[in-house]
Formats: sequence, C-alpha cells, structure tokens
Amino acid sequence: MKNILVLLILFSAITLPALAELTDANLNQIRLIIRQEVKAEVKAEITASEDRMKEYINLKLENVNNQIKANSSEIGAIRSQMNVFIGIPLLIITLLFAWRALRDRANDKQIQALIAENEHLKRQQTITP
Repeated sequence: MKNILVLLILFSAITLPALAELTDANLNQIRLIIRQEVKAEVKAEITASEDRMKEYINLKLENVNNQIKANSSEIGAIRSQMNVFIGIPLLIITLLFAWRALRDRANDKQIQALIAENEHLKRQQTITP
C-alpha cells in the first residue's frame, strides 16, 4: 500500500507541470521559434531552388552558345562555297570579255591595215591613169 501511495504521489508530481496553463508570453515565444525555423527552412529551400535554376539556365545557355558556334562555322563553310560558285562564273565571264576585247583589237588592226591598203591602192590608181 505504501508503494502504491508513493507511486501515486510520484505520478501526480510528474503530471502537475503538464496540467499547467501556457501564458501568452510562452505561446509567443513558441510562435517565434517556429517562425524562425520555418523561415530558415524556406530560405534553404529557396536557395537550393535558385541554385538548381541557375545551373539549369547555365546549361541551356551553354547549349545555345554551342549551337551558335556550330551554326557560325556552317555559315562560314556555306559562304566559302558560295564564293567559289559565284567566283568561278565571274572569272569565266571576265576571261571571255578579255578574249573578245583582244579579238576585237586584232580585227580592228586588220581593218585598219585593209583600209590603209585600200587607200594606198586608190592613190596608185589615181596616179596611174
């Protein structure tokens, strides 16, 4: 019976603080602690999310830069091919014009020689009647 009485007093002493009412100051302190912990967790999550987003954006930006470099090299290759395809016909046309000009000069010289010979023959004909 003594044991039961001692245990009953012991358990009552343990439960008395649990039955005590919380004051407004205690509740405000609990709220403050919870807010600080929630803020810390939210900040950590936001920071982690921002880091993931920055990494993702950097990867995408790197991919875009690589594509731009690849496209630039392809454009350079196409330009060089276009220069060849445009340059060769222009060279051929220029050579044809130059050849034609040389031929025209040769024809002009022959015509001048024939005119001079014709003039010479006319003079001879007028001199010897």
